[in-house]
Amino acid sequence: MNVHGKDLPVPSFFQVYNYGGGNGDKDREIVYAELTGNTPALINYFYINNSFPHTFSSKLFNEIGRFNTVGDLYNFIRASLIKKGEIYRGYSSPDYDFNQKVFLLDSGAYNIMKQIAESVDYNLALFRERILEAAAEYYDFADRIKCDIVVGFDLGGKYTEKDGEKKNPRLVRFLASLDKNEINNALLELTVKYIKEHPDYYPYVLATVHGDTPAEYSENTRYILSLEEQYNARFWGFALGGVASYKQVDPSWYNDINLSRIGKRGFIETIVPARASKIVRELVGDRPIHALGCGGYNNIALNYYCGATSFDAASPVRRVGDGSEESTRIVFDPTPSKVGFSKFFMGGINMDNTMRPEKTGYIKLNEVPDSMPLCGCPACLQAQTVHNIKQLYSMKSTNSEANYYSRQLIGLHAVMQHRKLCEILPNYAGIQDFSIAYPNELFRGLKYISERL
Repeated sequence: MNVHGKDLPVPSFFQVYNYGGGNGDKDREIVYAELTGNTPALINYFYINNSFPHTFSSKLFNEIGRFNTVGDLYNFIRASLIKKGEIYRGYSSPDYDFNQKVFLLDSGAYNIMKQIAESVDYNLALFRERILEAAAEYYDFADRIKCDIVVGFDLGGKYTEKDGEKKNPRLVRFLASLDKNEINNALLELTVKYIKEHPDYYPYVLATVHGDTPAEYSENTRYILSLEEQYNARFWGFALGGVASYKQVDPSWYNDINLSRIGKRGFIETIVPARASKIVRELVGDRPIHALGCGGYNNIALNYYCGATSFDAASPVRRVGDGSEESTRIVFDPTPSKVGFSKFFMGGINMDNTMRPEKTGYIKLNEVPDSMPLCGCPACLQAQTVHNIKQLYSMKSTNSEANYYSRQLIGLHAVMQHRKLCEILPNYAGIQDFSIAYPNELFRGLKYISERL
């Protein structure tokens, strides 16, 4: 697909940049952005808009008004971080332009919703009024910094409680009292009216689909299509919301799926997003479908063959954050350990399109054989050997930037493995042909699930 003059392959894996939502590895992911090239990027409005106070708020985002494009903004941030010294001195940093990336903006509305609820003292009528105003402000913001694609503002959801929500009983009660479906539908209507009223709007807009059951997912998609007809306005595509976690979902998502033959581990999380992709694809024709948070390696093939055109996931780079300081002292000891290590993505497909022999998954860095050939991606070419990665990793006590660099080599290798899978899939008509060309336990299991969807 052509998105503002930039190529967006189908399917595409969006790399999640969460700078503003954390420091350390999140800073360095921007510093070493050239190692994933023009891989499209997902960014979070809540993190980059300093109108909303948050723990890792960066002063660099106060400069947003200076820049004409989001790419220029991230070029400025990268240069600022390098100038600050957040780069390994043994690495020769080339010029890089973030404008080559397709940028997708998501709202992070769960966190915004909490702040609005507190600001209106948990008054439902005022909350509803303010959340609609916040959505319009979000769309204005996306246009102002020229984001390529914007996910429709929705209440969304959160699968973990990291911000101490349970310590505020009034907030907990208020959130539980909300009719999220009603508010999300009101937000959809506001969005389609906004599109109608802004014919020169720069970002391409994705309507966010929700539903607790497959039937509700279908119903919500039909509602979106009815809004388009009512207002004579059209969304560019659709975003699948609320399907990134397999926990606490309605059992109807698993109808006709029996995993006793292949086991649940690594497969159960693929079913809900794949079924949601299939439901929406059958209703919306050939428009883009982005599966929010559903870009884990195990999900990608099934999502694509069921209809999704793109996906995102933070997990490839997040896994590097599992490493403790103690692990850096014993990284050359291959003995299984309870110590937390950064995790290396094993298996997958080499850059020359040949299949790797290892079982697909993440393992602790110390358990990766020093002699294992690397995949040939830009990060692996920089590393040259697993031994070199471990050597850099072990230097934390004397050179923290060497340790950060090793973690980026690990994480960005994983990103490129997700991207490589996306590049291979369109060469095959379906999961059956693909699983024959790349026969491993994961892809055979996905074929088994696909036959039952």
